[in-house]
Amino acid sequence: MGQRLLPNNLIDLYAHALAIERDAFKRFVELERYMRDVGYDYIADELERIGREEQEQYEALAIGTAERELPPLAEWEYAWHYLGPQSLKMAPPKSARDALALALATERRAQNFYLDVAEHAPDDAVCAFAAEMATDEQRHVQRLEELLAREPAASKTLEDDAEPVRR
Repeated sequence: MGQRLLPNNLIDLYAHALAIERDAFKRFVELERYMRDVGYDYIADELERIGREEQEQYEALAIGTAERELPPLAEWEYAWHYLGPQSLKMAPPKSARDALALALATERRAQNFYLDVAEHAPDDAVCAFAAEMATDEQRHVQRLEELLAREPAASKTLEDDAEPVRR
């Protein structure tokens, strides 16, 4: 089996973090718009707040690394966490629960990436920064889990209850 490639130094981790935070911000903007369009403003408001935090994190990283030459990232470099470029194409959510589940999946993938780096990187500074980023993602995960827990489960349709007729 092949070995996963993880950032081994801060410069590489910054490049990954910038990509992750940028993609998360874009996803939250899309989800927030979907929820506003269907009238779920209270969910849209929270998605907007989390998206703003992702944008602020991205901007802080961008400012902090502006003077540095960051390595370009190929899509495959974090595809094992992000399922490749297809994961960036999002179908509109079918419900508020679906939107929250998509948002939660985004945050959990980012958190898992940072936790993996924190646990396996050979450099202490890389481990510390990754652990800090994972903690930030955990705050978002908790907020989204709370919202998801308050959303009623989708009700069954008649088709869900229908039993096949046996002959």
